[in-house]
Amino acid sequence: MNTTFDKPRERVVLVVEDDYVLASDLASNLSEIGAKVVGPAPNVEQALKYIDDSSQIDVAILDINLAGTMVFPVADELSKRNIPFFFATGYSRDVVPPRFADRIFVEKPLDKSAVYDALSDCRRSIEKAAGGQKNLILSMLSRRESEIIGPHLKPVVLIQGEILEQQFAEITTVSFIETGVVSLVATSLDGRQVEAGLIGREGVTGAGLLEGDWRTPYNLMVQIEGAAQCIDVDSFLRLTRRAPQLRSLSHSFSRALGIQISYTALANGRYSIEQRLARSLLMLLDRTDNPVLHLTHEYMSFMLGVRRSGVTGALHVLEGEKLIRSVRGKVVIVDRAGLILKAHGSYGIPEAEYERLMGFPLNGTRSAGKNTVNQAPDFAPPIRGPKGRH
Repeated sequence: MNTTFDKPRERVVLVVEDDYVLASDLASNLSEIGAKVVGPAPNVEQALKYIDDSSQIDVAILDINLAGTMVFPVADELSKRNIPFFFATGYSRDVVPPRFADRIFVEKPLDKSAVYDALSDCRRSIEKAAGGQKNLILSMLSRRESEIIGPHLKPVVLIQGEILEQQFAEITTVSFIETGVVSLVATSLDGRQVEAGLIGREGVTGAGLLEGDWRTPYNLMVQIEGAAQCIDVDSFLRLTRRAPQLRSLSHSFSRALGIQISYTALANGRYSIEQRLARSLLMLLDRTDNPVLHLTHEYMSFMLGVRRSGVTGALHVLEGEKLIRSVRGKVVIVDRAGLILKAHGSYGIPEAEYERLMGFPLNGTRSAGKNTVNQAPDFAPPIRGPKGRH
């Protein structure tokens, strides 16, 4: 059989590992399945240089601790460039920032089959994303409008605590959130603050711009770190004149966000702390798809506008009802349906209104994006012949 056209193109794998023996073994195993190895890079600086200098990297394998320096700046750069990666490490997930909590982990000592499986999983993750952008608004644009806005978008990392929009200041950037969550923070004249609304992958910042209002009454703060695609305001407004679908979806989201804010006010005024916490956890789950939420008591106190002792009590109630598990810095959602019942009507109307206005659900389960990405790289373990043959 002629296999000339069956053989996939050579795949390029960046290896970041500071142990020379492990790096050499890993490179040898990758070569065995026909991959080209970039590196190995023993430190962050060399890894970033390889990324800058390489015209093609299909996937990366990252050791977490590189002679005392964590690899996360490399992971951030790979994320910006939409290059999939996984961690090959002896560390647990607890050491990684929340933005990488859903990444694949392969435990050391490395098993060849586990590495091959992780490479294949990375491929499937690309294929899953091939249907569209991570941001739901961008994913629903026609191919023509995607091609119009695409060259103007810039990927950025969202850092927890970062202020994207300053209260009463002019908005300069519009952000299409891909991962993570940002909060609209209402601040009174005497400095008191409360979270008024949330934006995640379902939406876009810059509410009011399409009505001609370039100022914001809120601080827009990153609460759960992640990533976004950003565009300057002038380009955004100019492009909405050429992209009616983008304009319509952005306008509809502003309306949906206003509805969410009004129901947050209802929840704060008429529901118990436990019910409000259940609602807030459901809203975060809708925007992350990860049942493990990285939340501190301090943030939940701010989110609900109550004392930390009130948060502690509410967490104990939800945990006692087996709706969640609460561990240091994390809340694990155990029973979503139970949380909906616990929220007692405070959750559901803004979510239904979002779907009515936008034409697709907030959690994106029926979203069918129209953008495409390059074909995912193929990885497979080497084919072995019959016993006794090499």
